[in-house]
Amino acid sequence: MYDLVVVGAGPAGSNAARTAAGMGMKVLVLEKKVFPRYKACGGALTERAASCLGLRLPESICERTITGARIHFRDLVQDKSKGYRLTTLVTRSAFDQFLLRKAEEAGAGISFSRALSYSEREDHVSVRTRDQIYRSRFLVIASGCQDALKEGISGKVSRDDIGICLVTEIEADDREIESRLGSLLDIHFGIASGGYGWIFPHRGYYSVGIGGLASQLRHPRQIMRRFLLENGFEPDQLLHGHTIPMGGRKRRIAQGRVLLTGDAASLVDAFTGEGIYYALRSGGMAAEAIEEKEERDAARFYEKRCNRELGEELRYALLLSRAMHSHPKAFSWVLERHNEALDRYIEIPAARRSYKEFVRWMAPRLPLGLLSMH
Repeated sequence: MYDLVVVGAGPAGSNAARTAAGMGMKVLVLEKKVFPRYKACGGALTERAASCLGLRLPESICERTITGARIHFRDLVQDKSKGYRLTTLVTRSAFDQFLLRKAEEAGAGISFSRALSYSEREDHVSVRTRDQIYRSRFLVIASGCQDALKEGISGKVSRDDIGICLVTEIEADDREIESRLGSLLDIHFGIASGGYGWIFPHRGYYSVGIGGLASQLRHPRQIMRRFLLENGFEPDQLLHGHTIPMGGRKRRIAQGRVLLTGDAASLVDAFTGEGIYYALRSGGMAAEAIEEKEERDAARFYEKRCNRELGEELRYALLLSRAMHSHPKAFSWVLERHNEALDRYIEIPAARRSYKEFVRWMAPRLPLGLLSMH
């Protein structure tokens, strides 16, 4: 009998396992893919996310320090730099391997096998893999938004709440990368419906991708090829696709002895698609709820805490995303006339400003007469 079985060894699962094992719990992580494994992701680890770890990342993982952004929005291009770190670029396979190793060092067991189903009893949860059944006091599901395991708690997610991303890695000389972008993230709004395109300067390669709402993004491969061509890259690249849930809606994320974390709980920034911060936070909070509360209260405590500490930011990110993509002309107008808008926005990933503060600053500056002009 385990105290906690964690399904999924991404940032949410590994942080849940590391936190729980560090508290003395008997923990097992079930992961369907052998690590290290490829993960389609831009690899931007915000300062807000890094602050959740409570440990120092090795230099080998930290590929580039980002201090600013280049934003393309309609006909406008703006560069904005800060004098401090906003984000660290990492390769997700190396970052996730590091987190899983830290969970193992804390005492968590690891089994590379797929969890097929679970059943909840009065005093435990049984988790079935192809070869075995594991029993545990609690189950944390951290296996992403496509895993059907989570549907018993949260139900199916609508296509209107799912994003689709295509990403590729393009090798380049570090001197060329430094000359082109240096310490800036290159963000292109308006490329994909309900989303954006990006070019991130890693060590020895660019991460290039597009993302948008599944319900609106038709012909994503054509859009991606055009985006590559327009930015000086060969269009015939090996593309990797993945889905992202859009956070900000109130959902059930815990019940009984089962807690959802990270993407499985749709804890993702709807404006940027960033989920590592919310994955790390929710994973840690799930372990703490199991440790701190009576067994019948852990799920309710966890859900309330997530809503209190993460829900407001996610709701304001969703509000901003909907407003900007519904009224791009109005937002372009603000960016052109208020140079500090971008300056304020990029303080959010550095944990120096909240979405709530930014939206409340932005709202009175939006031109009401332009809101109906797309």
